[in-house]
Amino acid sequence: MKLAMALALVAITAFAEEKKDETPRVFALFPIQLTAGEKATLRLRGVKLKDATEVRVAPEAQVTVKEKKDTGVPTGLEAKDVGDNEVAIELTPPEGCEKLTVEIVTPGGVTKPREIAVFQKDALAVEKEPNNGFREAQPIELGKPLRGKIDADKDVDVFRFDAHAGKPLTARVIAAAAGSLLDPIISLFDTAGHLLATADDIPGHRDPVLTFMPKTDGPLCLVVNDAHDRGGPWHEYRLEVSQQP
Repeated sequence: MKLAMALALVAITAFAEEKKDETPRVFALFPIQLTAGEKATLRLRGVKLKDATEVRVAPEAQVTVKEKKDTGVPTGLEAKDVGDNEVAIELTPPEGCEKLTVEIVTPGGVTKPREIAVFQKDALAVEKEPNNGFREAQPIELGKPLRGKIDADKDVDVFRFDAHAGKPLTARVIAAAAGSLLDPIISLFDTAGHLLATADDIPGHRDPVLTFMPKTDGPLCLVVNDAHDRGGPWHEYRLEVSQQP
């Protein structure tokens, strides 16, 4: 009798775990930001997404499901952490919209809402390759967010800007918090290549914030890279560099 009860308990537990495994989850997005009024293809990466029956977007926008498929797992990562299938949708964020919320409906449940930042046209600068070293550093404008991507393993992006002495400088990367697989590090150098400051994880999430007080006027270089030297189409980021006037 006790053996039968034990076997029944094992069966119930296994069934519950199996049901739990059917819950769809989204781990990553590409892109992690959209432009208001512009049609875009948004890819959502996770588990149990291939059986999607509906995609809900708020505020309301016309959505077309373009693709549902298996996708490879990056080297050194596991499907349970980054997903092994994806859904691609086509949509146009409404004018004036600042963010979208997306949910995927499947027979196993509904994904948790994912927020995607929406910017007005030309509000973001764009990273341009090659910018892999100090000699190729891309000039950027302080105060204007920049959209970038670590394209491949061991890729680095280098940016250059003019700073002013005695005024606090802040640089931040938005990536993991927005649905990117990037684990970003930012480092600040002078033009001679001397490291001035670096920032990695901050409490609660993987996206770094760097603060620095320049002692002299002049150009500085900021480097963005992945903590594990990984890169690819899911490693997008948004860089924000500002200095108090």
